[in-house]
Amino acid sequence: MRLLLVHPSALMYSEIFLRLEPLGLERVAAAAREAGHEVRAVDLQVLRSKDLERTVAEFRPEAVGFSLNYLANIPEAIDLARGIKQTLPGCFVFFGGHSVSFVAEDVLRQAEGAVDAVIRGEGEPAMAPLLAAVRDGGLDQVPGIVTPGGRGPAPVMLHT
Repeated sequence: MRLLLVHPSALMYSEIFLRLEPLGLERVAAAAREAGHEVRAVDLQVLRSKDLERTVAEFRPEAVGFSLNYLANIPEAIDLARGIKQTLPGCFVFFGGHSVSFVAEDVLRQAEGAVDAVIRGEGEPAMAPLLAAVRDGGLDQVPGIVTPGGRGPAPVMLHT
C-alpha cells in the first residue's frame, strides 16, 4: 500500500525558536516499511502545502496519516485532509499523535468525513494492522483505532 505521512506546519513559537524533527512520524514510517508498504513523508515545517498537493497528485497514496502532537494543528490538518479527499476520494485519511489521542471523537465530528480514523496511543504497533484493515476490512478490530462508528480494542503500548 502507498502511505503518505504528514508532519503539520510549525506553530508560531516553534517557527521562531526551533523546528522539531518528527521522530514519532519517522518511527511510524519505519513500522509501515517493515510491514512491506511504500512510504513517503512530507514535513510541512520545512516544505509548503503546494509540495503536499504535488506529492498527493504524483504519489497517489492509498492512505495518508497526519502526526498531531499539538492541538493547535488540528484545524490545519482537517483542512489538508479535506483537500486530499477532494483529490483522492477513496484515500483513507487518519490522524495520530499524543494530543489527538485525547480528543479523537471530537476531531472526527469536526472533520465531517474528511478523517476516517484516529489512532490513540502509539502509532508504531498500530501501523501494520491498520493498513491491513484498510486493505482487507476489519478496521474496528485494530487496537487503538477510533472511527465515526466507535472505538476498537485498547491501544498497544511500546515497552523499551
